[in-house]
Amino acid sequence: MTWKEWDEYASNEALWQDHEEKGLLKAEYVRDYILRLWFEDDLNVSIYELDFYPLIVEDNPGEVFLPLRDKERFRLVEGDYALIWLNPETGVYDEKAIDIAPECIRFFCEKFGKKLKVAEKPLAGKSSINEDVQMIDN
Repeated sequence: MTWKEWDEYASNEALWQDHEEKGLLKAEYVRDYILRLWFEDDLNVSIYELDFYPLIVEDNPGEVFLPLRDKERFRLVEGDYALIWLNPETGVYDEKAIDIAPECIRFFCEKFGKKLKVAEKPLAGKSSINEDVQMIDN
């Protein structure tokens, strides 16, 4: 589980043409670097647990994400469409806030996360990131 995997996936525009991401409804700190994440799906919800340790501690997360190695900062997460860590000094979304796009989080959840509840298949004609990931892996 590395940032490089996401970069390779995200740079393939063909995978995004028929995809609509509704985003995160909620994010909950579980323990260590594990989050429980609720994604909005068509009239449903998918829930995953994802361990961010490989991304935040083992991999080089880049300068922007380095503050998340501090567990006290990491646990102050919110899910509001994107995965968000507000500025710890002000409690607001500003230049010191950290966020990760919901498409990126769903990619890691579907590929590496623990599925707690997965919504029914999307409506015909719309692919999920999971289907796209399977196409890449094959």
